[in-house]
Amino acid sequence: MAAQLYKTHTGQLFHAGSIAIINVGLPARGKTHGSRSLIRYMNWLGVQSRSFHMGQYRRRLYGSEISADYFDLGNEEMAAARTQAEDSCIEDIIEYLTTGGGQLAIFDASNLRAARRREIYDRFEQHQIRPLFIEYICENEAIVDENIRKVKISSPDYITMDPDLAATDFKQRIARMQPYYETIEDSDSSFIKLYNVGEHLVVNNIRGYLQSRVVFYMMNLHISDRTIYLARSGESSNEGSYKADAPLSETGHKYAQNLRDAIYRRIDERNQQILAKTGVDTSQRTLKVWTSTHVKSYQTAEYFSQHGHVAVRRRMLLKGLNPGVCENLSLDQVREKFPSEYQSYLRDPYHHRYSLAESYHDVSVRLEPVILELERERDDILIIAPESALRCIYAYFAPQGLPDSLIPTLAFPRSIFVELTPTAYGCKERRIGICPTSD
Repeated sequence: MAAQLYKTHTGQLFHAGSIAIINVGLPARGKTHGSRSLIRYMNWLGVQSRSFHMGQYRRRLYGSEISADYFDLGNEEMAAARTQAEDSCIEDIIEYLTTGGGQLAIFDASNLRAARRREIYDRFEQHQIRPLFIEYICENEAIVDENIRKVKISSPDYITMDPDLAATDFKQRIARMQPYYETIEDSDSSFIKLYNVGEHLVVNNIRGYLQSRVVFYMMNLHISDRTIYLARSGESSNEGSYKADAPLSETGHKYAQNLRDAIYRRIDERNQQILAKTGVDTSQRTLKVWTSTHVKSYQTAEYFSQHGHVAVRRRMLLKGLNPGVCENLSLDQVREKFPSEYQSYLRDPYHHRYSLAESYHDVSVRLEPVILELERERDDILIIAPESALRCIYAYFAPQGLPDSLIPTLAFPRSIFVELTPTAYGCKERRIGICPTSD
């Protein structure tokens, strides 16, 4: 799991046992986006977590062109089909949490009826799994419409359908489910009610540290479109030294100018694409630039500060990895001077810490507040930092399966910048070239 902060021999953290989060709410309220974001954060903390999406089980059993009656909870002929798909998903969750090494699972489904929720609740408790409800309530129809247009019509159910027809069909699906929606009123159960995807929330009967961490994360949740750009600091006049903290070289200044121009070109291109696709003008969106306190980093960022829609902020937490006694040494020199330390590094490059130095794990722990603020931020963000800090930030958004041992090897050459776009179904990534501009 990428950039996992904490590990134990049992795989269980915080003495919290296993937790099953049961989503509640009508479609297009942000349940899947919230679930995937929460799973990403929990896995990063070291809590073995997974989201189980009801739609995948339904499509696996009945295909993507199932009758619309399936979504009419009053249609008793389809009740057995709905129950079969739900039970298949629930059984997989129980297996994952009892014998599969998981500690937290999300049952990502609508779960609109109170009686059915109680059955699911009791079933989890029979296996010593602590249930936690998260209800997504959206009273702002504009948010629902935007979510349908941007997310739902691109789901596997509608991948071959005209976007307008898909949106109409999905709204009809919601209308069939609406009459059977019963909000959570059981004060004895543990629940979170999230209104308008982060506008405010209500919590009830939260138990233990891990459930509290879930609440803390949900307080930072939103589903607004935003883009994160990662770019390396420009070259300094003393590039190999951490302690010297040297200013940009002439090459570094040219790189900073080219980076600025490349970022603005990409933003203009995205704005035109969004306008053509949705009719929404995003040309006045704010770009925020976060940079480390290294001189070369904030000097690179200063080239953006002249733009009217840019705010530049220096952050100590974005500093690069402190190499300690390996200052100014190549890997070959480290191997010759510290042979036993070098072998330890090869065995575990993510956690190994040279004398007076930081490990990549140390950098990831240091960056946790930055990660949380990134999740909370609604504006586009450009992070300009040393390569070691960028590696750890990138690893947070990387797909599950990226081994910790690969994080120190991730490359961020000065010929490109990375564009990350978090979505309901993952995080899209593009690597975009920084072309030199003519003088």
